[in-house]
Amino acid sequence: MRELPSGTVTFLFTDVESSTHLLHQVGAEQYAEALSNHRRVIRDAFLGHGGVEVDTQGDAFFAAFPTASGALGAARDLTQALDGGSIKVRVGLHTGTPLVVEEGYVGVDVHRAARIAAAGHGGQVLVSSATAALVEAEGLHDLGEHRFKDLAAPERVYQLGDDRFPPLKSLYRTNLPVPTTPFLGRAAEIEEALGLLRRDGVRLLTLSGPGGTGKTRLALQVAADSSEQFPDGLWWVPLAALRDPALMARAVARSLDVDEEPGRPIEETLAERLAGKRSLLLLDNAEQLLPEIASRIASLLATAGPTVLVTSRERLRLQQEHVYAVPSLTPRDGVELFFTRARQVDASFEETPAVAELCRRLDDLPLALELAAARSAIFSPEQLLDRLGERLDLLKGGRDADPRQETLRATIHWSYDLLDPDEQQLLARLSVFADGCTHEAVEAICDADVDTIQSLIDKSLLRRRRVAGGSRYWMLETIREFASEELERRGETAAISLRHADFFATFVEGADPHLRRGPDQQGWARQIAEEYGNVRVAMTFALDNAPEVAGRLLGGLPFFLWLRGGFEEARAWVARALVVADELPKALLGKVHECGAVTAERVGDVEAASQHAEAAYAAFTEAGDDQGVADALRERGKVAMRRGDLEHARVTYEELAGAANRIGDAWNGAIALNNLGDLALNSGEWERVIKLCRQSSEIRLGLGDRWGSALALGNVAQGEIQLGRLEDASRSLRTALHDSLEVGANMVVAGCLDVAARLASARGRARESARLLGASDRAHEELGTIREAFERDQIEAARAASQNALGEEAFAAAVEEGRGMSLEEAAEFTLASLLDA
Repeated sequence: MRELPSGTVTFLFTDVESSTHLLHQVGAEQYAEALSNHRRVIRDAFLGHGGVEVDTQGDAFFAAFPTASGALGAARDLTQALDGGSIKVRVGLHTGTPLVVEEGYVGVDVHRAARIAAAGHGGQVLVSSATAALVEAEGLHDLGEHRFKDLAAPERVYQLGDDRFPPLKSLYRTNLPVPTTPFLGRAAEIEEALGLLRRDGVRLLTLSGPGGTGKTRLALQVAADSSEQFPDGLWWVPLAALRDPALMARAVARSLDVDEEPGRPIEETLAERLAGKRSLLLLDNAEQLLPEIASRIASLLATAGPTVLVTSRERLRLQQEHVYAVPSLTPRDGVELFFTRARQVDASFEETPAVAELCRRLDDLPLALELAAARSAIFSPEQLLDRLGERLDLLKGGRDADPRQETLRATIHWSYDLLDPDEQQLLARLSVFADGCTHEAVEAICDADVDTIQSLIDKSLLRRRRVAGGSRYWMLETIREFASEELERRGETAAISLRHADFFATFVEGADPHLRRGPDQQGWARQIAEEYGNVRVAMTFALDNAPEVAGRLLGGLPFFLWLRGGFEEARAWVARALVVADELPKALLGKVHECGAVTAERVGDVEAASQHAEAAYAAFTEAGDDQGVADALRERGKVAMRRGDLEHARVTYEELAGAANRIGDAWNGAIALNNLGDLALNSGEWERVIKLCRQSSEIRLGLGDRWGSALALGNVAQGEIQLGRLEDASRSLRTALHDSLEVGANMVVAGCLDVAARLASARGRARESARLLGASDRAHEELGTIREAFERDQIEAARAASQNALGEEAFAAAVEEGRGMSLEEAAEFTLASLLDA
């Protein structure tokens, strides 16, 4: 074999599409002849453009090129030469700077090139952005960003030529996280687990084993590799931060972005959403919720929908359960993992015989190997082996201890003992966080400095991932548990937990005004959602130890809960906080009751909502808190609307408008105007609808609240349709739909689709109306939203008109077309076809 290129190298992978099917179709003799010709063509292309054949397995080739243009030229030549033949070859190219070793190449770029090739189709050449940047753009067609089964960040992919192919076999409909390091080895384990998932009747697979065996990473890879089996989505549900099994359904709902429906258990909403779907739910780190979580998983399986993949240190003991015990790495995979991680720390690291012995002594446990490899910048493999041996001898477990678990614990303890005092203190304090934390939180709560944080990252005890606006830190759950024990041993748990609770109380208090009336409601909602694990931990501590902090947390959450759900859990928090109501300042008590009113109203408990709204009004009045009084009036009005007492609602919203005007609360004033417009819709006062809701829209737009402005403008369009002002309605609806799309306000987009269906009907465009009815029905189902009585009546009228115009069969077909559109596709269809005037 010629010398392998080094430095910047472009990799080329080929694979024959449907080779087994072709073999059966043409017979062994003809297939062998075609395969021989295919191999000659490919090798000639490699040779003609300076490529080196690195490996071949069956009918697949792996080659390396010193230039990207050479690799692209080879890909072009081989596909042209094979065009029209019986063998169809998919090709993938990617450029990187791999490590050259005796066996070939080591590095993530090799894996990425293979994944890109595997996503293509016969005759298709796929090119990564790294390769495309090094060649002439002519002839490359941009296919957009895609995630592949290596679970790395999205990659922009280009196609050589403009031929039409089916969509790439990349990941979609997934929230699987982007790992910080590439997946190595485990080929046999992946195939075994995938084999279980592919068996008929397997709906529940548990990957079991002690902490540190790599259950989560293996499960993520198995999920990614099974993507074609689950076209309706792959959803990761992290459970490590939960301690109450009853919250599992809400954790699943958050991962699927399913909202709670008023008056309906979230379990029912989930069951309806998942029924009949070919999807996979990965419930990660379930062991701390056993045994209670087992029955909830069984209930989830009772729906004719998802397959469930679970990671747990112990099996669930369910009748439907299939268990795969995750083993340690094979010796070869263990050495590869250690070597790869060590080279990331020290590029000059060289493998010695001590590496294999070190991996053996660590039982080839992935976490143990990563922790040891993190020390490679300081210690040689021989020194690592000596130091590790001393610690393991000191920390032998009892006869009944799992030796792998004892090895892991000893390894973590060994790594901890090598830290300096500041690093040990920070690691212990970091255990207070759930689901990670921001740099600002670490500084404020743990008194951390940048150098100490970086040192823990370098030693693989702390992980970092990039997020919008900065970095987020997190620990493996096994390390977090160890650190938590150390925090308790130091006697700091109570003090650090109080600082943690106070920090997140301040955080939600600061976010609340932005959520209510700021220009970036969705952005702030995402921030709270990301920190909700910490909010939950803070609330649990504060309810037992710091009632006033608990009240502050609840006071900052109502509008987030209104946007994102979590009502029943928050109602339980409110009930516990009110047990010590006498200890709370009146203004804070009013905020707790406001939270109670919001959450009770959303689940349809009108009586509880009324009681909380009245209690909030009384507490705010006693405190002299005019802003709080306005907020309580808003909740009073919502209760009256829920009860169908429209006159009382009108009086309350007029009172709210007056109160808001007196204190300069333009946001609540605008809400009052829009809700008075809602009342006018119900009474058929169309001009009043347009006047009040347009005024509300303009005020909220002036406040930077595009979400609220669009909501009110949708009401304006409804009034204009009723008056026959269809061009005006089209303009109003276009603005509302455009703005709600821009800020990601899906509930408002769904409402706009309703109005669009009615507008199409009013224009006599029955087929468009039917398609939009199907799209809006799907949107409301997926969001868990319920139409108001007036809106239901108008939608049914549009439905009847379209069905009469089209006939039952054509109407049903158009509705089904609409149901096939995503929310964004339906919105774009509306803007392009219905609102194009």
